[in-house]
Amino acid sequence: MPRNSAVSRRPLLLIGWMLLLGLLLAGCKNVQSPEVVKIGLIAPFEGPSRPLGYDTLNAVKLRIDQWNDSDDAPFKIELVALNDDSDPALAAILPDQLAQDPDIRVILGPPQGHTAVAAQRALAQAGIPSILLAPVAGVDGVDILPYAGIGRDYRQAFYPVLGEAHAVWSRPITPPAIWLGDPLTLAEIYSTHPDLILGVGPVMEEEVLQAWAPGIEEQYAWAAPVPQNLPQDFPSAYETMTGKPPGYAASLAYAATDAALHLIADSPSRHPSAAQLNAVPTPPIVIIHR
Repeated sequence: MPRNSAVSRRPLLLIGWMLLLGLLLAGCKNVQSPEVVKIGLIAPFEGPSRPLGYDTLNAVKLRIDQWNDSDDAPFKIELVALNDDSDPALAAILPDQLAQDPDIRVILGPPQGHTAVAAQRALAQAGIPSILLAPVAGVDGVDILPYAGIGRDYRQAFYPVLGEAHAVWSRPITPPAIWLGDPLTLAEIYSTHPDLILGVGPVMEEEVLQAWAPGIEEQYAWAAPVPQNLPQDFPSAYETMTGKPPGYAASLAYAATDAALHLIADSPSRHPSAAQLNAVPTPPIVIIHR
């Protein structure tokens, strides 16, 4: 009799365990995974301008990591970074690649003037809010924010130092000019006809330019966009991450990423509008060296 009783309890125990497992699984289904959206980045990760690309990338990653680590972040961010190799032709097709991913809500970059100019048309066609990290002549698309300024901004900033001068991104050059294009061409101009250029934009910070044209930063007036109100711990956090203090490119990329995150957060659909994008204040252009 006791043996039969023990045997008869086994189905009841099995049923009990199955019910408990079902309750646990039901509870797991009620736990929602965090919403994930993406930010795209275009920058040079290979070739001579690789240091600039990684300065930019590290600053973007730092701000995204801080966001994702926050307990009250309303969504998580994934970064999709594409290498433009400092090549205008490649930069011109990368926005279309990013646009194939419906989860990408903002595109950052490129951080060089010549590739930003080349990518601009494709960025406008992509229809994704884009924050440029290098100066361009102007913007045609409503979904593009010239976060690093446009040619007029640099002319105005340099006026007290240079007087009237026009912004240029490529040859031919009629002096007086402010160079906002690529570092290689600037190094060549400096070695052959330095009088063609009177002022230089943020390209002056590029490590490769210093290698190609040593001492050039002391020869020209130069300017860069300088974000305001960065967190006090940004320089130390960036240096802890990379082993070196942030320059202008890293500071700009960090501030632009912060702007992108808040654009997404402030949009109920997580798809920022052109009106939201164009309401973002841009950093002032500051003369670094006279």
